[in-house]
Amino acid sequence: MSNTRKSIPVNTARLLWAQCGGFCQNPKCNKSLFIAVAEGSVSIANVAHIIGHGTSGPRSDHELAEYIDKDGMTNLIMLCLECHKLVDELEKAFSVEEMQSWKASHAGKIRSLFSIPNIKDEKVLLAEVNDLLEENSAIFRECGPYSANVLGGLGGDGLNIWKKRCLDTILPNNQRIIALIENNKRNFQYPWEVYPKMLEYKIHADAFHDNCLINQKVNDYKLFPKSFEYYIKTRLGIDAPAPEVAAQEELEFRYDTVKTFIERFLSAHRAITNLQELNRGTMLVELRDGRTLKVFVTNTYYFTDYTLDRVLEVDPGVDAIICSSPAGQYSDSTKQQCIERGIGLFMLGEFMGAIHHTGDQYLNFLLKADRDSRLLGIKGIVQESLPPSGVRVFLFGSFIRRKVYGDIDVLIVHDAPTAAVRIKQFESTLEQKIRKQFGEPHTSFASEREFAALRLEHDNLTQVYP
Repeated sequence: MSNTRKSIPVNTARLLWAQCGGFCQNPKCNKSLFIAVAEGSVSIANVAHIIGHGTSGPRSDHELAEYIDKDGMTNLIMLCLECHKLVDELEKAFSVEEMQSWKASHAGKIRSLFSIPNIKDEKVLLAEVNDLLEENSAIFRECGPYSANVLGGLGGDGLNIWKKRCLDTILPNNQRIIALIENNKRNFQYPWEVYPKMLEYKIHADAFHDNCLINQKVNDYKLFPKSFEYYIKTRLGIDAPAPEVAAQEELEFRYDTVKTFIERFLSAHRAITNLQELNRGTMLVELRDGRTLKVFVTNTYYFTDYTLDRVLEVDPGVDAIICSSPAGQYSDSTKQQCIERGIGLFMLGEFMGAIHHTGDQYLNFLLKADRDSRLLGIKGIVQESLPPSGVRVFLFGSFIRRKVYGDIDVLIVHDAPTAAVRIKQFESTLEQKIRKQFGEPHTSFASEREFAALRLEHDNLTQVYP
């Protein structure tokens, strides 16, 4: 499941998103990128290179090609999927200089939209900061990962709404809070007490930005500093609970909310006969088939190998781990490690489906929605690769049967052996695209006659084209 494409450096990614403001940088488009990002169809790894890699990439014959950092800030531009495809396929129509001018002009527009006023009255400045914090707080309460809107739907539309609000409101608000204090710090006597408080907030804002936009998730990122909000409010004379009190109340709220929703979903599950809470993090789940599972429930944002080790230090007898927040996730390596240890690692929805099964089908359970998403992704890749006439394409194997898979097994069926050259070209393009998005493909070929006699050990052969 590895992806060999080089990752964009985190600081470069931050600058790129700040410059694009979430909009396509083609001046004739300017389409919002937020919806695409929230649905997972655009990530920082899909940023367009003005001068492509290698000797055959778009505009790779430009005189600067040998001298620039291809993954550096100056050579990257954020485009929507349509414009990205357009500038790569019609590279002669879009010169390096033109695309660089798009980027510079767009960045100027974004700066003008979010221009920061010169404020010399501290109360006026802090009042604007407080208003932005209040807006973020309201969104978190109503749409956040521990809201009834998200937990009640196991993710779904509620989770998409939360992601969108992160992108179109919370991230810009965070940037504006930092800029208001940073740009006005010289209007107040040095040392200005507000400034170091903001720096603590900035650490959180940067980590939150990375978790929202960059495919480099971390678990122990800096959480929202309650002390910053408390400081702003007390300077304005607004009553606020002490930071340690607010933090404890937040933890209790999250625990109670998650517990309520998990019990609601699992208590009505037809495969479960009884739930028994052992302590704040662990419960026994008795199944109708006679199994009893000791289940650890975590609200960790990103469950990693490190987190797994900490859980097993506390209770090495855990049978399953549920990542309870729909906004959270676990790493591929941790899922693989749990499978090897015989421990189930699931999101709540996955656990509810997995307990109908045993053995590998339980440990490596794949939701139908995830399977459908993989099939849809491959279908799009096949069509982009321009399959020759008379070709059929099938998938089979672990890719569409298990959460953690090996190779992506592809079968190309043809009825015209004379078109061997075109089929080989199609295979090369197809494998390159699959490798970039999903991992290493393993391609087999069969004539229509051979295909008719084909028998598979696991008969999950699924046609993806035509």
